[in-house]
Amino acid sequence: MAKSRRLKQLESRILFLEREILPPTKIHGNYTKKEQDLIKSFILLSHAEIEAFIEDIAKEKIQNSIRLWNSGRNKSHCLKSVLAFIGHEINFDNDSNSKQLSYRINKIVVHYLNAVIDKNHGVKESNILKVLLPLGIELSQIDTTWLNTMDSFGATRGLFAHASNRVHTAVDRNTILNLIKIQILPELSNIDNLVKQLK
Repeated sequence: MAKSRRLKQLESRILFLEREILPPTKIHGNYTKKEQDLIKSFILLSHAEIEAFIEDIAKEKIQNSIRLWNSGRNKSHCLKSVLAFIGHEINFDNDSNSKQLSYRINKIVVHYLNAVIDKNHGVKESNILKVLLPLGIELSQIDTTWLNTMDSFGATRGLFAHASNRVHTAVDRNTILNLIKIQILPELSNIDNLVKQLK
């Protein structure tokens, strides 16, 4: 299946960050403090781009689904999945319009966009599943090894994002680059396809 425009943007952005931020490879990995800071910057910015990608494809899918639903052109499985997955989180008891299915679905979509996507802060397994599973993606469709990799990547990002300059944790340039390009991006391509295929 062809890559989405959003996936191409992510790949292009990671390539740009690699070219513009990462220092050249050093055979023995003896990076200066400035070069270590550049590698850490690459991690932080790549993390932000990956997080935005996952949120954006979920947001686009749900917005397209609700637009088609409201126009009467599509009775979306994706919307029904969101309703079933997070419908219990909304109290409809005192809502006179709650008997109308379209009203409930529209309200749940707003809740999903505001309480799930907009409040997501990370790329760990819990973050990813909270965004993707309500759409109708099955846990069995997501590689568990990749989810563990994302937990590790999220923890690495947290280590650098919340540590002061006095914390001297060295990170290898090529290890991080390979992690993102070889272990993370291919499964994001799979997730991109899974989201595109949702009806």
